[in-house]
Order: sequence, then structure tokens, then C-alpha cells
Amino acid sequence: MEGSSSEIISSTTDKVNLTEVEGVVQSWMIDYYFASLCRLFRDRSAPEFRKTLKLFESIVDDLETSSHRSDHPTQRTICCFLARVMDGENLEVRYDHVSRITPLMSALPIWESLKDVSDSDLHAKIKTLLIVQSVAVCVKKGDSKLANETLKLLEKETELPAKLQGKLTTIVSKKDAYDQLLMNFTFDQLLENIDTFLNTFSKEGSSVFLFEAALKVVQARHERSEKTSSEQDGSERTPSSTESNKPEDNEEQVNPLVLNIRPKRKLFSKQIHHVWKPETAKKEQTTRKRTSIYKISRRSSVCSDLQSNVSVTSQPRRKWTTEEDRKLKAGVRKYGEGKWRMILNDFEFDNRTGVNLKDRWRILKKTEGY
Repeated sequence: MEGSSSEIISSTTDKVNLTEVEGVVQSWMIDYYFASLCRLFRDRSAPEFRKTLKLFESIVDDLETSSHRSDHPTQRTICCFLARVMDGENLEVRYDHVSRITPLMSALPIWESLKDVSDSDLHAKIKTLLIVQSVAVCVKKGDSKLANETLKLLEKETELPAKLQGKLTTIVSKKDAYDQLLMNFTFDQLLENIDTFLNTFSKEGSSVFLFEAALKVVQARHERSEKTSSEQDGSERTPSSTESNKPEDNEEQVNPLVLNIRPKRKLFSKQIHHVWKPETAKKEQTTRKRTSIYKISRRSSVCSDLQSNVSVTSQPRRKWTTEEDRKLKAGVRKYGEGKWRMILNDFEFDNRTGVNLKDRWRILKKTEGY
């Protein structure tokens, strides 16, 4: 069995581009990890979510650096959104360069970019919940200064309904964490409505190919195990029955390599969502610069007041340390150049991406002659 499958792979790879094949495999992996992240979000399993998110990010970044265009902008954008909401009540976490922007405030423009792939009524409801909870979390944590700054940002970047703006202003000024508005638009309701959005996506898209394949293989193993157990019980009563149940017959009936698995279909559309430009925006952003590809993982978990006065354009890049260079060199020696995803999984680089590793390796090759 193993030999025949190897021959098939060998004969097939002679006729196709292996890089293209690897791209398809990575695409399947992205679909699988995306589905896993949606499930972990619904389960509120934050540690496992962050662990899986790191794997997802490394695969997506690795695919985007290849010659093949990534077909997963929507999955990536949704994961950016889910990551920020998952950290919504943690005011020490930041996803933007400006330190005073909370995770939920960072999630708002991403949710705007998903307007075309969500139900209009549900989108509006989640947007309202995001706005209310962006202020509510700060008030509940006792950070009235941050609550006031968040409200000012909301007034600046979105056209808040006058009634909602007035109620939020009152809540911030009174520092009232138990106002009726906050009771009616809770963080739990935000999570539940996002669950509804994810469930709708799952129904509209196809099931995940890798999960389907693994499920069928596991089912085949169980069926084979049950059948073997049944035959062993029968052989104790009727020894002659073993002759009619040869191993090759079982192998022919339940062969995981020839299971009837449906081919993969695209989980989402190929539409690329660009920079946040809500129709209701009052004015252009002056202190921050947004790109069409949002950062998936956290930028930091400890923020200083000094950072809040630094704009994106003047923010210096984080320098590479000697220890990071050592890890990068060790990773290339172990896995080879270009295997950035595998290196990221094996070595800790403190939120650096495959693109970061690729750029740094190019510099090391020039300066140190690698």
C-alpha cells in the first residue's frame, strides 16, 4: 500500500510544479485552521485560540510571500477581527501602533470592511455593540480617561447617532458601569451575535476539505477495527469463517487512500477588502495609517503613555536582536531557506511574521555572506 502510493506521488510530481502543489496544500491548511479558529472563538477557548492563530498567521504570511496570490483575504480579515474581540476586555493588549486604541476600537474598522459578507441587519447590530462596548469596557475597568479618549475617537471616526452619543457621554461623565444602555448591549451579546455571523458563514461555505478527509479516514479505521473485532469473536465460534474474511478483502473494502472525498470548494469569495473607508466617516484619519492587510496578532501587551504621542509614520521598526539572528540562522540550517512558517513554529520571534524573517535573512546574506 505504502509503496504503491509513493509510486503514484512520484509519477505525478514529474508532471506538475511542486511549488503549485504546495500552494494548494497550504490553501487547505488555511481553510482548516480558519474553521478551527471559528470553533475556538465560539468555545471561548482563548489560550487555544491564540496558539492556533499563530499557526494560521504564519501559514498565511508564508503563502503571501510566494509567487502565488493568496485566495484567502476574507478568512484573514475575519481572524483579525476575532482576535481583537477575543481580547476585547483586556485593556493592556494593543493591535495598533497608537497605544490608546483598545482592541475593540481596533476591531471596528475591520468589521466595517466585512460589510459586504454579512447580513446588513446583523452587521448594524454588531457595529452598535462594538461602539457601546468600546466605551463600556473602559468604564467597567475604572479607566475614565481611556473611556473619554475612546468616545472622542468614536465621534471623530464615525457619525454616531445623536441619541447614542448623548447616552455614552453621560455614562462616561458619571462613570456609571451599570447604566441601562450597558445592560442592554453587553459584551456577551456581542460575542453571541458574532457567533451567529460565523454560523451563517459556515452554512454558506463548504465544509473544510482536510477535516472531511481526516474524518473519513478515522471513520474507516473505526469500521475496520469493529469488523476485525467481530471477526475475531466469530472465529472463536466458527474457525472456518476466517477463510472467507481475508485481510486483503478488508483492505479493499475500507481503503482510506481511495475514499470518496469531495474536492475542495472555495470557502469564501476572492474579493479583497481594502482600507476602512466607512460612508459615515466625518474626516480622514490624521494620526493613524491603515493598510489593506491588518495585523493578525497583538503588537504588545504592555503599553506606555509615551507611545500614544507617536504616529505610525514616525514609529521606528523594532530592531533585530543578536538572539533573534541566532535563532533565524539555526532555523535556516535546520529547515532550509524559505521555510519561514516551520522556523516560526519551532523558534520564538515575539510576533514577527514570515515576511519579517524573509527580509532579515536577505540582509544577513548580504552582510555576513550566507
